[in-house]
Amino acid sequence: MPSTDAATAVQNFLRSMQGNQVLQNQQAQTQARLFTTLPDLLPPSTTIPVIDSATAPFIDKLLSQLPPELLLLAQQIDDDDDASIEASSENHRAAMEALSLDQKKDIVKKVLRSPQFVQSLSSLTQAIRDGGLPSISDALGIEVENGGFIKRGGVPMGQGEAVEKFLEGIRRTVEKDMQRENEEGKMDTD
Repeated sequence: MPSTDAATAVQNFLRSMQGNQVLQNQQAQTQARLFTTLPDLLPPSTTIPVIDSATAPFIDKLLSQLPPELLLLAQQIDDDDDASIEASSENHRAAMEALSLDQKKDIVKKVLRSPQFVQSLSSLTQAIRDGGLPSISDALGIEVENGGFIKRGGVPMGQGEAVEKFLEGIRRTVEKDMQRENEEGKMDTD
């Protein structure tokens, strides 16, 4: 009987070691999937100081991405006039020109503080994590590794890896844009 007890003890020990290995693998996989969210990266405490120190061209570039109605509302157009004013590109440009830099910055700050902006960032993070990286990056013109797909397969990246690749793609896209602008600036001075 003592040999059976020893055998059982060894088997239990081996099973526990195998269980620990499975647990460690699960923990490693979970840690590999974890990555920050866009709302965590872009809280108002981080974005507002950027806006405070931003140049007029940068603010104008940001405002050009917002719906024209926000600029028109910022000019406090009466409700009676709203019906006659279309949110056209001409009106958008005219509204941007009519606003001071401080007013423009205030508009961007309000957007960055809005619950809708935070909710949109959360939704975008979730969509990227759930396999939407290829279509989202393509729609936004952001080049991501392997087009947002897992290597050697047609399966989209997911979870934290997808968010990480999305952010890397944004960084590379911005760097390329800045390099192109610098090269164009050098050509203009030549």
